[in-house]
Amino acid sequence: MKKTLQLLLLMTMALFAGDEGILPQQLTVDLAKKCQVLMLHVTPDRKSKKIITYASYGDQVENMGCIREITQKELDTIPEEKRYYIAWKYPVWCRVAVGIKQGWVLQQYLKNENLEEEEF
Repeated sequence: MKKTLQLLLLMTMALFAGDEGILPQQLTVDLAKKCQVLMLHVTPDRKSKKIITYASYGDQVENMGCIREITQKELDTIPEEKRYYIAWKYPVWCRVAVGIKQGWVLQQYLKNENLEEEEF
């Protein structure tokens, strides 16, 4: 029990003492219509139960990581005429936190303003 508490304490300290780049980043909600609210999913699946939030266009959410069932390398090997369908079938899902609510949202509804400001 004591070792479990020590391990938990070390993990908590690592989260707060870590490099700023490791912590979840802020993303901006980018919905098609500015009057819509962001709907989160319980699991990364279009058919999963939805969680209503009050986040709307331009609000900030915490990104906790993104996933996709197919890698970009695999997607690049698929013929172009099928690539768009496969990209739609296996979209990028991001786990986000909106206040105390957490859930999954399609990456297409988020944007990273920090990346857009940088000049390459």
